Amino acid sequence: MRSASGAVHRVPDAEPHRLPSVRDLPIPATCRQILNPSSASASQVRVMTAKRSTEKFLRSFAGWTDIRLSSCAASCLTSTPSQADGLSPRQYKPSAMASSSSRLARRATASITRSSGQSISRTALPLARSSSRRSTFTPESGPSTPLLSRRSRRFSVSATARRLQPAAASRTADFGVAKSDHEKDNEELRALFDAPPSSSSANSLRSSGPSTGLFEIPTLTSPQNFLILAQQTLARAQLLVDRIDRAGHVDATTAEGVKELKEVVRNLDRLSDLLCGVIDMAELVRNAHPDPEWAEAANAAYEYLCGYMNVLNTHVGLYSVLKNILSTPDIASTLSSEATAVAQVFLRDFEKSGIHLPPAEREQFVKLSDEILVLGRGFLQDIAGNDASDDFSRSATAKADVDPNDTVELPTDWLQDVNPTVLKAVRASAITDRDGLLTFSAADQPWVFQTLLKYAPDERARKAAFRAANYGSQAQVQRLERLLKARAELATLTGAGSYAEMALGDKMAKQPQNVEQFLRALTNHHRPRAAKDLDKLRTLKHTASVAAKSGNKAAGGIFNPAPTLPGFAPWDRDIYTEQHFRTPSLRSVQPLSPYLSLGSVFAGLSRLFSSLYGIRFRASMVAPGEVWSEGPGDVMKVEVLDEREGARGSDCSAEGLIGTIYADLWSREGKPGGAAHYTVRCSRRVDKDDEAGDFAHGRAEDGRVLRPEDLGGQGYGNPLQAPTFEQRERAGRYQLPVVVLMCDFARPGGGGGQGPCLLGWHEVETLFHEMGHAIHSMIGRTSYHNVSGTRCATDFVELPSILMEHFVQSPQVVSILARHHKTGASLPFEHLQAHLQASKSLESLDTYHQILLARLDQMYHSTLAADKGFDSTQAYAALDREMALPGGEFLSYTQGANPQVRFGHLFGYGSTYYSYLLDRVIASKIWNHLFAKDPLDRAAGETFKSQCLKFGGGKDPWHILADVLKQDNIRDGDSHAMQQVGRWGIE
Repeated sequence: MRSASGAVHRVPDAEPHRLPSVRDLPIPATCRQILNPSSASASQVRVMTAKRSTEKFLRSFAGWTDIRLSSCAASCLTSTPSQADGLSPRQYKPSAMASSSSRLARRATASITRSSGQSISRTALPLARSSSRRSTFTPESGPSTPLLSRRSRRFSVSATARRLQPAAASRTADFGVAKSDHEKDNEELRALFDAPPSSSSANSLRSSGPSTGLFEIPTLTSPQNFLILAQQTLARAQLLVDRIDRAGHVDATTAEGVKELKEVVRNLDRLSDLLCGVIDMAELVRNAHPDPEWAEAANAAYEYLCGYMNVLNTHVGLYSVLKNILSTPDIASTLSSEATAVAQVFLRDFEKSGIHLPPAEREQFVKLSDEILVLGRGFLQDIAGNDASDDFSRSATAKADVDPNDTVELPTDWLQDVNPTVLKAVRASAITDRDGLLTFSAADQPWVFQTLLKYAPDERARKAAFRAANYGSQAQVQRLERLLKARAELATLTGAGSYAEMALGDKMAKQPQNVEQFLRALTNHHRPRAAKDLDKLRTLKHTASVAAKSGNKAAGGIFNPAPTLPGFAPWDRDIYTEQHFRTPSLRSVQPLSPYLSLGSVFAGLSRLFSSLYGIRFRASMVAPGEVWSEGPGDVMKVEVLDEREGARGSDCSAEGLIGTIYADLWSREGKPGGAAHYTVRCSRRVDKDDEAGDFAHGRAEDGRVLRPEDLGGQGYGNPLQAPTFEQRERAGRYQLPVVVLMCDFARPGGGGGQGPCLLGWHEVETLFHEMGHAIHSMIGRTSYHNVSGTRCATDFVELPSILMEHFVQSPQVVSILARHHKTGASLPFEHLQAHLQASKSLESLDTYHQILLARLDQMYHSTLAADKGFDSTQAYAALDREMALPGGEFLSYTQGANPQVRFGHLFGYGSTYYSYLLDRVIASKIWNHLFAKDPLDRAAGETFKSQCLKFGGGKDPWHILADVLKQDNIRDGDSHAMQQVGRWGIE
């Protein structure tokens, strides 16, 4: 299993396989209050809700939703390793729950995931590998300019978009005329998502009656039952652990012994599925449930099982039997390719936890891992405190590190040309305003500096604002540098040359040298384009300078090429970017929102997937108690149907159910902001499970033979009782994936109106991105939980979601989802063309800045961090100077600033920040290879579905790409392959 920092708990050699029974596990005080709510104070049940304003910021670093680590991975990521340090599995007892503030830090850390399928640091957690929560990955706007108002994520514009021609007529009937059952279902989707929550349409798919339990789990009808479910799950898991451990001692010369050894990989996967089934669900509920009692109960269950998983991190028995199997050819050769991939993942993660180290070194590994976790939390809390909009949200750690003397003084004559309304707001925020000087706190008032960077014509004011926006105290710098050094020490302990070398072994990149080859090739590809974008801004600066000298200030927005362009400083970028987007050619872009109601977009997604993959959506009835927020229209349930595959026995004559999507899309009080994809349940083949063998071979802590009825639940004591189905087109029975899409769109009918929710273009892109993760989960229905759907390499998992961003920019695709919400008219071609042209403006400059950050991440996690004289600020400045474009000495640095302390992804994505760039390049290549000519082509869709999506994480990503792109020269995934991909660039 995996912890946030890769923390591992030391396990004494004696009795490594003995684990506690349910009776041995004390119930933490807070948990007792949940089981007996009358004893809980009002402040205790409100504690999680009160902290969500800070968490909203911390989640901005998530991702692999990604971002986006399994909730399971998050489980170990979030527990404090030292709690169980030095305990054997037999001695393990969950400690009393930490204070709400430390729980907040753990929840925030757990949310640092993205759609990658990995934890933020995969040095542990073999049983909890991938992320249940995949937040939309938000690349840094740049540590040097963290507060810019530029779009938080740039999207590459496809070749199709650049060669726009009016789209052919839609292949689907007009939205107002449903000519098939499929179209009737699409119309129902549109009406459901467009209906105001109070309408009869929004509630037509809600049944009445007694509660069926959360996610239709019969026992989850009240918050008190959440911890009981966790206890039952732990007891059931103990039997599996004991059985796997005992397999290491069977007689391998007998048929029975060989059979038991062959079951080890599947049993490890079952153990992972069992624990993650509760932890992943609890991760969602503790973040999304509006009832504080439910949120607290889910958090208690989450932490309860996390502690247990931390013990399993270094279970020597599990590791030994797995290693023995893989080193025994007679057994290893009988494993399927998917089973072998699962086994290798478990083995790598065990070893990255330090389990193979001698006891003394393992103890040091634990200490360093603990330290890294604490430093990382402090690092993120510093950033959250600096960006918090209220004093309550500012962490105590951040406050303690702020020098009260760190203030910024701005002469008022520097601001005389600022818009009067803006200037009034700025002056009102000053700490002092006297003697012609305005004084601001460098740490507490970031919006002021952001505003001045965009709207202050005087360069002196912008330069001061830029330095303040990149404020970092010496304590913050020291914390970051100690974090980087601790990681370097951890890597040395495991025998790796650097932290990047340790972290990249199971990624597509494999080695730091390969990442460097990729980033240098990508730099060479994009540098000329970025320079051309910068010249546009330099020309605006020249024009504004000439206008100011001539007194004609109105001429500042005229694009007038100059023979000699002026120099360009980092603090010039915001103001001239703002002016660039106000030029007449870009300012005149017509709004698209009237054509993009949420219902039309959701129905359009169903049409798109039907065209590409033979997969579509259908609205489904929500049972009482099934969803976490039961307000009118709060959470909608959507069935995912496949025309050839899926569950037999459904009510579709020619289709089968392949999964379920719960859509929690409306903003509400207390709900986390942003967008995320949660995996609540993964696909897994279940008919080969030998559950009876768990009771025959496994034993309780006291050596007793247990019966299923001793553990509660039904059947063989499976607490979740997940439904299973026989599948069309494949043998066996499977549990089907369940995912949640979470957004914070404005509710229909808000502001007194009765119209539908109209999405901005960025919101449509976000929905397409998250749906890319969801469809990966639906199609990647593997036989093993641990490689299902989005459980794949960090630097591969964003590929399907980024590819979806290309589709939304295609006129052919827009033609099947964009209709005016009142008239039903199609989106005019010229409106779309103008918008796409504006959206790619300055894109290369943004991409170039992301390359800088990816290279900085690699530098910080190289051998450089171990040097005695390592200086993170000097390293940043040197790299920034190296990558500077014509016209400036630096790209994003200035003397006196410490921009690196604002680069939050250094903790969550240490040595893997390149991943998003890599997947953008690959997605661009696949788009041009398969879909650019016809984005709705079924043959292209089937190729991507059958050669990429269906494997989840069960096949080498480089083999997938070689097959999809028909390029065998990249199959080995070596330095040459990474360099080749870098040369492709982002088109």
